[in-house]
Amino acid sequence: MRPVSVSQLNGYIKRTLATDPILSAVTVRGEISKLTFHSSGHVYFTLKDETSRLSCFLAADRVPGLRFELDEGMEILAEGSVSVYERGGYYSLNIRSVEAAGEGALNAAFEKLKAKLSAEGLFNENLKRKLPAFPRLIGVVTSPTGAAVHDIITTVKRRDPLADILIYPCLVQGPGAAASVCAGVEALNRRFPQIDVLIVGRGGGSKEDLWTFNEESVARAVRASNIPVISAVGHEVDVTICDLAADVRGATPTAAAELAVPQLSVYTDAMKASSPEKLGMILSQALEYSGQRMISAMRQCSSGLEALASSSRLRTERGLADAEAAVKALFTRKELDLKLARASLDGADPLEILRRGYTAVKGADGTWTGSAARIKDGDRIKVVFGDGILNCLVEGREI
Repeated sequence: MRPVSVSQLNGYIKRTLATDPILSAVTVRGEISKLTFHSSGHVYFTLKDETSRLSCFLAADRVPGLRFELDEGMEILAEGSVSVYERGGYYSLNIRSVEAAGEGALNAAFEKLKAKLSAEGLFNENLKRKLPAFPRLIGVVTSPTGAAVHDIITTVKRRDPLADILIYPCLVQGPGAAASVCAGVEALNRRFPQIDVLIVGRGGGSKEDLWTFNEESVARAVRASNIPVISAVGHEVDVTICDLAADVRGATPTAAAELAVPQLSVYTDAMKASSPEKLGMILSQALEYSGQRMISAMRQCSSGLEALASSSRLRTERGLADAEAAVKALFTRKELDLKLARASLDGADPLEILRRGYTAVKGADGTWTGSAARIKDGDRIKVVFGDGILNCLVEGREI
């Protein structure tokens, strides 16, 4: 076999690896070491076990898709393809996706994010808001097909048949779930500010299944909500970052619904058994609460009307300016069209032609003639100029 260059050999190895069905889509389990976040956004690290090491590369465009922060010593499952860097002559795992391997890695990621957000004050108790005593509209951000939404609806309607429920269907597990939950919280705040309380969560599952509610974006969306939030994730033993960021934690979706609305029958039974004085006090408190809700609603409505009026005024002013500009442009175009039409008519006007030095001739019968052959010696003709007419007697012709 004839000798080959280093580049040829490295290129051959790269092509061979790229066509290997195992190495083009392989998942590797290992512990992260030598973690480096490059200024370009790429991430470089080594995966190791007891006896071997593997160089890994994570492209910058895949970093936002990570569900948790990578850290030294974390055990992960990295999926990707093995490739050779031809210029350097070494191979690495080009990673497409990363998952935590085992409870230990997930716990480490949980504790790291918890410490970070706690240091920012995101979980401070003075940020927690009280839930309304008698909510009329409850927003729910969860999967439309899970058991959680059924439990919440059933519990709310059982406890307070007068309460209304508005559900925002979202993903609660897998790729894109965190963004879906965040979109739900933001959309209900923006489009339905009259909602009294939000329930955000899902039913039970493994730690991996519940991880959406341990993501930083979800915690920040919950904390940024203008509406008080009850977090309802998993079972009683499951505590998530979302639980810590919310105003109130419900141990389960059913418990969250119980926290959201009172047992109305307790109040109605108490009212039936109360003295007129106590009943009057209860009604007074209810009227005071209703009045507060009405004042709040009027303020929101006033603010909304002011914003709407301001927006309408701006649109009207812009519309008038656009209309004025359009009318001016139309007049300019019509004026130009008129000038062109006038020039065209002037060009076709016989008198205008005569004024430029030409003449026209009428024969003896009074009709216009354009041929000397039609005129005879002795004929009386009229020669028309631009400024007058000559009566002429033909004494001869030159044809």
